[in-house]
Amino acid sequence: MQKPVNPLRGTLSWLGYVVHRHKPLALSLSGLLVAFGTILSGIEIWWGVPPICAGVIIPALDLWWERRSENNNELTSAREKVLEEALAPLLELAATATFRPREKRIETAEAAAMRVAGDLRAAFASVPEVRAVVFVVSTDGLRMEPRFPAGRPDRPRDFVRGTERGDQAFRILDELPGRFIIVEDLRSEGADTPYWAGTGAHYNTFIAAPIRSTEHAFGMVTIDAPQPGSLDHQHGSTIALFAAALGILFAEAARGATGGPGPDKRNGRDGKDQVDQTPRELPRPEDGNARGEAPESP
Repeated sequence: MQKPVNPLRGTLSWLGYVVHRHKPLALSLSGLLVAFGTILSGIEIWWGVPPICAGVIIPALDLWWERRSENNNELTSAREKVLEEALAPLLELAATATFRPREKRIETAEAAAMRVAGDLRAAFASVPEVRAVVFVVSTDGLRMEPRFPAGRPDRPRDFVRGTERGDQAFRILDELPGRFIIVEDLRSEGADTPYWAGTGAHYNTFIAAPIRSTEHAFGMVTIDAPQPGSLDHQHGSTIALFAAALGILFAEAARGATGGPGPDKRNGRDGKDQVDQTPRELPRPEDGNARGEAPESP
């Protein structure tokens, strides 16, 4: 790596190196800052901006450092493309959405979710027959709908609470302790895989990352493919970053015009007391292609 040509570049290089070297701790701190900022935004929108910005800058620094590595492989190159062409604009939207009117925040979140599915599909085009989907929790909290699929033509179905498949999927939102779940080979791991009870039709590997805040669950981002082992943990880290950014945008879209929801409206991630929480669901696309009846997604 060449010596930085100016102090600012040197500072960024040093910060990127520190973040990358202590990546688990840095990403945990990032998640805490984003969650704390989201909570503060519900009290006063200006208070939440600094921690949210700091939270999104930390993973961006990590990805920027990886970009400068001399030993980039094909996957890292795909991550660079996501950082340069998709993730950076998404993080900018997440940082600025706080100051927009509620109608604009809803439009911004919907447009961002649609772009995420397409960008992930394009970024991992080297994975044969890959499919990316953004699922959104319905207003009543009883369904998770595949609003934005991209990739393979087979269409995912809703996850419905009260069914085995649906309950396992909702566990990703309600109980998953990490930032994402990955199953590299459903043929050998499927029977023992938590958070999954699908048929695995047309795919044998998948990654799912929840879109959520500390108090609310908004959906999840998934990516799947037919070839076992074609997705790995680095893919999962990238997808989790997109899910975290969408979590900020969805939280802002759900926030009322005069501030965050009151204590009586702050439903948790267990699907209860969600009937009156109408901001939980974004407007459905006009073309009606949000649903499909073909084989399942993870």
